[in-house]
Amino acid sequence: MTTLPSSVQTLIVGAGFAGLAAAATVLRDDPNADVLIIERADEVGGTWRDNTYPGCACDVPTSLYSFSFAPSAMWSHTFARQPEIYRYLNSVVDDTGLRQRLVTGCALLSAKWDAAHQTWQVQTSSGDLTAKVLVAATGALSTPKMPDVAGLNTFTGKVFHSATWDHDHDLTGERVAVVGTGASAVQFVPEIADRAAHPL
Repeated sequence: MTTLPSSVQTLIVGAGFAGLAAAATVLRDDPNADVLIIERADEVGGTWRDNTYPGCACDVPTSLYSFSFAPSAMWSHTFARQPEIYRYLNSVVDDTGLRQRLVTGCALLSAKWDAAHQTWQVQTSSGDLTAKVLVAATGALSTPKMPDVAGLNTFTGKVFHSATWDHDHDLTGERVAVVGTGASAVQFVPEIADRAAHPL
């Protein structure tokens, strides 16, 4: 699908795990349901499309992270790596026919409830439409946020978020500071530690 209809019964915003699950659930109950998925990026995948930092992987057993309607016994690791999960999501979209209900490169600009007509008035970067049901599946971490660190605005070194990893920047021999100790840091720090400079 490349163009937006003027109206739709169910509009789903976001084509990551949540959005695809929502669409598949609606269509499981009614295969002829009027469902549209819009995605601001050029491809599905959400966090598994955007996060490509070294060592990026699932931090729960992948068998539990798979869709119940599309189980897979083909995972190469208990905690699958990003490229494999990304391929899985794309295969699910193709195998379930969800790609035919998807418009990529389409960002949500605004959504306003029209009580008089009982519809959502939706503006997107690809045009306007109305929807009876609006599902926000954008993900809590879909837009990376840099920490508010004093002096960051005057720092002359390279700065990037793990979710927007700069693969063209060579960290070999560089002093690297990592802010945060969450799952992403636990995954990429061992991958870059041997290349980065070591404190004396």
